[in-house]
Amino acid sequence: MPNAGTKGVVVGGAAKAAAPLWMAIAMIMLVSGQAMATPAIAQKTGQQCGTCHTTPPTLNDYGKKYKDEQK
Repeated sequence: MPNAGTKGVVVGGAAKAAAPLWMAIAMIMLVSGQAMATPAIAQKTGQQCGTCHTTPPTLNDYGKKYKDEQK
């Protein structure tokens, strides 16, 4: 018959091991900056967000050119 206490140690150990990961995720979410892209630009131009962005908020060459022209 297996030791009943072993199962609790494994689960407790897994929870303890995951704690730093959850703390890191929480810290990243707290210090992350707000993206400057807005749906209003897509509505104004009639374009999809992917026209100017590769992976939001990163601009592609077209998006950089559009941004520079708006200054």
